[in-house]
Amino acid sequence: MGKTTKQLQPGTEEQILNAARRVFTRKGFAAARMEDIAQEAGINRALLHYYFRSKDKMFDMVFKENMGKFFQGFITALQGKESFEEKIKRLISGELDTLIQNQDLPLFIVNEIAHNPEKLIGNMQQTHIGDFRKEFEKLVKSEIRKGNIKKVDPRQLLMNLLAMSVWPFIAKPLLMAIMELDTKAFEKMMLQRKEIIADSILLSIKK
Repeated sequence: MGKTTKQLQPGTEEQILNAARRVFTRKGFAAARMEDIAQEAGINRALLHYYFRSKDKMFDMVFKENMGKFFQGFITALQGKESFEEKIKRLISGELDTLIQNQDLPLFIVNEIAHNPEKLIGNMQQTHIGDFRKEFEKLVKSEIRKGNIKKVDPRQLLMNLLAMSVWPFIAKPLLMAIMELDTKAFEKMMLQRKEIIADSILLSIKK
C-alpha cells in the first residue's frame, strides 16, 4: 500500500497538474509514467488515479491550459485602438512575461515536437494558436496596405518574433553557463529583451 508523502491541500488537482508538467518537460509524454508524476506531486498512485484516470488526460489538460493562456494573451495584445508599434511592443512584452512565469514551457513543447509530434499538433489545433496567427497576419497586412511598413511576409515576421523570444528559454542552461548568470540575472536579461526585440522587429519593417 502506497503512502501519501505530502499533506493534501484544496488545490490538489492543480498540484498534480504542475507536477505533471514538470515530469512531461523532463521526460516527454512517452517516457513519463504515472508513478513519476505521483512521486513528483508527493501523493500516492491511488490518489493520482482518483483525479486523473490516464496519462493522456493529464497531458491534454496541461497542454491546453498552458497554450490556451499563452495564445489568448497574444490575441488580446493585438486588439484595441493602439498604434501598430504599441501593439507589437505589448505583444512582445506579454510573451516574455508569460515565458518568465512558465520557463519550462518552451522545452516542454520542443520535447513533444521531437518525440510525439502527432499528439502535439492535435492539441495545438484545439488552442488559440490559429486565431492568433490570423489576427497577426491581418494586422501586418493592414499596415502594409496603408503604406506604414515594408512589404513583408507576416509568417516570416512572426517566426522572427517568436524565435527571438522563445529561443533563450530553450537554451537557458547553456546561456546561464556561458554568461555566468544566476536565475535572477537571467530573468533580468529576459525583461531587457522586451525593448531589444521590439526595436529589432520594428526596424526590420520600417520604410
